[in-house]
Amino acid sequence: MKKVFLFDWGDTILKDFPNETGKMHTWQKVEAMPNAEKMLKELSQLADCYLATNAKDSYKEDIIKALQRVNLHKYFKDIFCYKEIGFLKPSKEYFDSIVEKLNVEKSEIVMVGDNLETDIKGAESNDIESILYDIKDEHKDYRGVRITDLLMIISDSN
Repeated sequence: MKKVFLFDWGDTILKDFPNETGKMHTWQKVEAMPNAEKMLKELSQLADCYLATNAKDSYKEDIIKALQRVNLHKYFKDIFCYKEIGFLKPSKEYFDSIVEKLNVEKSEIVMVGDNLETDIKGAESNDIESILYDIKDEHKDYRGVRITDLLMIISDSN
């Protein structure tokens, strides 16, 4: 079992509504992705869960407010975001900054995200294991670990 799980935010933990703009906590509707709460409730008992996002509009406090609207904030130990790190995924600096703050080996981390380029290839190019959350089943040819339901993380982790 891995020690640390990094989750992308938009379309991995919370649904990204393309018509909404600005900070997510101010959106008319905030919605968790399917099975996000059940997965986080179980996984957070077994490993440390963090958010790692490229969101450019929000600071950590704003992200917490959005998570609070769907009662998911309690499952994350911390949030790593562009506004505070100063770098974007898939950069080496982004991932190195997180690894340094967590004070763990890269081999103890798994990045879970929906974006093949920034989340998955970014993690992989920085020697971090990754899980592609492919809810729309669009990347069937991807040869790495790919899930279509967040609950698959729990079944794969036990």
